[in-house]
Amino acid sequence: MAAENAPKPTADFVSGAQSPCDLSGIDLLRVTVLQHDQAIVVTRVAGEVDMLTGPSLQSHLDKALASRPVRLIVDLSQVSFMGATGLTVLIKTKAAATHQGTTLQLRGMSRAAARALHAAKLGCLFDRLPAAAPCTGGHRNGRPHAESRCARAHSGVSGPSRPPGRR
Repeated sequence: MAAENAPKPTADFVSGAQSPCDLSGIDLLRVTVLQHDQAIVVTRVAGEVDMLTGPSLQSHLDKALASRPVRLIVDLSQVSFMGATGLTVLIKTKAAATHQGTTLQLRGMSRAAARALHAAKLGCLFDRLPAAAPCTGGHRNGRPHAESRCARAHSGVSGPSRPPGRR
């Protein structure tokens, strides 16, 4: 019964390189799109976001926006490199989301993604959510308790994760 309520991946994409250096067969980017319901789409990005893989990521984000969700959450926790093209993809997606009334939120910022956003001074353009916490219990009928940290992580609602002033 609980498995029926779990979000279902609507797309899983792996981009391999095809360049003069013949890097084919190397997975540079993995994009997984989870549609939690009609209101929330979570896109998990893993690997390198650069000139080679950026267009594929843009295509997946455009398709996610085409379903007109209330919120599009882009999980960047597994991004190992983000170049200028990756930043451009995020900016274009933010503009398209805002135009159609969708809230774009970034979740689980990897060191590479955070560094790119900080260096370009673009971090203030995006709403950020804390990384999704692994579920460690506190479930009722296969679903997290509404007040648990796990439930907040799944819903994208942030709550106090640390006391103020502590890192």
